[in-house]
Amino acid sequence: MRVPSLLAATAVGLALALTSVAPAHAGPADRQIACSGLGGTLSGNGANQVCTVISTVVVADVPSGEPTVAYSADRPVGDAVTVDTSLPVRQPDPSVAFDERDAGEATVVRTERSGTPVVTEEERDAAPSTSEDVIVLGTPSSTDRTVLGASTTTQAPATVDCRRVNDARAARPVERCERAVLTTVTTPTTIVTTTTTPRELVTTSTQPRESLITTITPWTEVFTTTQPRQSCTTTTYATLIDTETTQQTERTQTTTQPTTTTTTVTTAVYGFPRGTDVPTSVSSSDAVTTAAGTPEVTEAVVPGTPVVTTGVRPGADEADVECDPIAPIVTAVDGATRQQVETGVEAADAIVTVTSATIDPLVVDTESPGAPVVTTSVEGIGETCMATPAVAEQRRNRC
Repeated sequence: MRVPSLLAATAVGLALALTSVAPAHAGPADRQIACSGLGGTLSGNGANQVCTVISTVVVADVPSGEPTVAYSADRPVGDAVTVDTSLPVRQPDPSVAFDERDAGEATVVRTERSGTPVVTEEERDAAPSTSEDVIVLGTPSSTDRTVLGASTTTQAPATVDCRRVNDARAARPVERCERAVLTTVTTPTTIVTTTTTPRELVTTSTQPRESLITTITPWTEVFTTTQPRQSCTTTTYATLIDTETTQQTERTQTTTQPTTTTTTVTTAVYGFPRGTDVPTSVSSSDAVTTAAGTPEVTEAVVPGTPVVTTGVRPGADEADVECDPIAPIVTAVDGATRQQVETGVEAADAIVTVTSATIDPLVVDTESPGAPVVTTSVEGIGETCMATPAVAEQRRNRC
């Protein structure tokens, strides 16, 4: 253990500190004070006085040896689970009952009963009316109009204001002219002839007619129901079923771990050099003892031994039925009445109507090309040139 050595070192340090402040000569009272400062006991006389310091260090409990385990009594946990271990077993002394009951589904036969017929007659349209339209044309009339098209423009060089500049007796005249631009605008034309023909719509409508003869006969439904019957004997047995019930249990596990406590007693003896009260280490010894400590006890819940019990429970009753047929039950009920309608048709005179009305005339446009409209214009540009030049200088400025 390092604790006693640490205490010894501490005591030595304290002794050195006392040395630095102690007087050169000290008496028993000073030594008592120094020894008490170390936590020790002063003993002896004169130069034989010593200071004995006893320190005790107890180490915390540590596990030792094997733990012991103990269990509590089992106690139930959760709900018991019961299961069947046999099929239902019939018990003696069944009960017997007698009754009459339907035997299968009833059969229904539907028939009809006729009543007194009622006859009526009326005239009506035999079919949708038909119409025939005829357009009657009148005397046509015509008008012409001219429609201008898109104009095209062309330009060509020309001359204006030409004057002779050479002798009149020369073989050919030489003229000075002004340069100009000849602009020609050509606009195509179309002659549109509109022919208008008046029209009249003559409509002839024919409505076919007929005579409808209706015979209504009432028919009433009759439902005849036949329900088969039987007489039955029912023997009913009570049943029992074997059961097994399992109750889960749990118990408390207590684990006890022994421990050991170690105690170290250190005895340090200090002397006092002659004439001082400064403790000086003379000897130091350790005495170590061990003893049983406080055991560590832990508890845990663990599964116990399930408790299984057997018993019985009532099962569903089981019945045997024996039946014999008896006379059926027959009933007849009137149902809804329907009307059976039979019709006959005889032809009647048709209704014919004629109407006339003026409608929009027939307008037809015909086109033919017309003579184009051509306009020309000449505009001088302020430059002169020579027409029919005679010499080289004139030819360089030829028009």
